[in-house]
Amino acid sequence: MDTERVGLGSSVRLILRHGRLRRRGILIFKAALREFFLPQFQSRLLPGLRPVAVVTHPLDDRLPFDPNLFRRYLSYFTMWLKTLGRLYRICGKPVLKDIEGMMRDLVLLYRASGSVYRRCQSTTTTRRAAPANPYFLLIAVFDPHLHCIPSLHVLTVCYNYLRAREILTRIDPEDASGSRLLAETYRAALRITEAILLVKQHSLLDIGPSLFLLSSLFPAYDDREVRRFVSELFAEAPIPDPATVVRFRELILESYRGLLARQQERADWGPATVILEYLRGLVRSRRRGERREPSRLPRRPGGS
Repeated sequence: MDTERVGLGSSVRLILRHGRLRRRGILIFKAALREFFLPQFQSRLLPGLRPVAVVTHPLDDRLPFDPNLFRRYLSYFTMWLKTLGRLYRICGKPVLKDIEGMMRDLVLLYRASGSVYRRCQSTTTTRRAAPANPYFLLIAVFDPHLHCIPSLHVLTVCYNYLRAREILTRIDPEDASGSRLLAETYRAALRITEAILLVKQHSLLDIGPSLFLLSSLFPAYDDREVRRFVSELFAEAPIPDPATVVRFRELILESYRGLLARQQERADWGPATVILEYLRGLVRSRRRGERREPSRLPRRPGGS
């Protein structure tokens, strides 16, 4: 992905040069601390503070484990940041207001996710024992693995492509550099989404609810966009059995459409409430002792 070879320096300098972008950057930093990190460490320090849903499916066992993808797994935020710099390089000053909007929307994604995390957290049973990998250590130290649904990885990378497409289509749809950027951001969204599964940080059941939340917040990411995206997942993944890939995609779409149908039944419920009811249902099932055929992968010692 060409965007991965673009240094972060140009994007950072762009933000630091413009006061409104600097202020947005500070808001993003605060939102990440408040909405993502703080609730997790609160729950680690005070177990039982919030209900925790265990999200797992037998098909998770069919996903191969690829520790070589840890850098890609961690690249979701830098991909978004690099896209800001690329947009400015292609479009110049006319795109500054759009870049500010992308920064504002990232705060929205954090807040929407936090409205779920603060009331019901979620983990998986798919985490493998930590290999001798500094990137895995980084994850283990800074991410207690309690915020699987919704996935900020999926929300960020899919939003990144959607918004970049809207901006470039409006400003200069014929620009070759813009076309390359769109191809890169879309491919990055696919590969990073796959990576969160192939490094065993998420369950297949985490993807559908994340796409549901994104489509609710940004209606342009509609059912057609979701179907297209899911239909191209795992096209380059090391999964030799095509029938297994089909089952993965069907499960993701089934979970997405289940939440969508629930929202249509309860028009007074916002998307966060729909997701919360889904997670709380898992918590209630676990308390009643109902079995959901959990993954049989070995869990990380001392953690989820």
